[in-house]
Amino acid sequence: MSFVTLAEAKIHLRVDGADEDALIGLYINAAEQSAVSLLDRGVYVDGTALGVAKAAAPGELDTAIAAYESAIAAAEALADETAKAASIQTAGNGLLRAKVAHRQAMDGMVVNEAIKAAVLLIVGSLYAQREDVVVGVPVAQLPNGAEWLLAPYRVYA
Repeated sequence: MSFVTLAEAKIHLRVDGADEDALIGLYINAAEQSAVSLLDRGVYVDGTALGVAKAAAPGELDTAIAAYESAIAAAEALADETAKAASIQTAGNGLLRAKVAHRQAMDGMVVNEAIKAAVLLIVGSLYAQREDVVVGVPVAQLPNGAEWLLAPYRVYA
């Protein structure tokens, strides 16, 4: 993925030096995963990567459908009803994941400045709030700028 570089994040955080590079890198990865998950679509670094993903998606779905049909046929041959039901459920889950991945690729987009800004806001929040609970601070929900930036690009499937 890597929409935001370590250098960009360090500028945003106003961090000098390399002491926390590994931690900031972890926050960048987590923030990008969180943003993409909220968007519920593929987000790619450039048009080439988007094109590759869209071109590969139908073949990957066809492969998943074939694997599903094969798994169902194998499950039907099982004598144990519990094992049969578990195998059918597993096959169905795999096909569902493939369908979601296909839709996300076909709904894919190239990363833009709003997504990068949202990622930086998430990184900043993770960096500033290193614990789940902050003692001595009243509990209140703050406006979430990252969600606001991502909302126009979110897919509601």
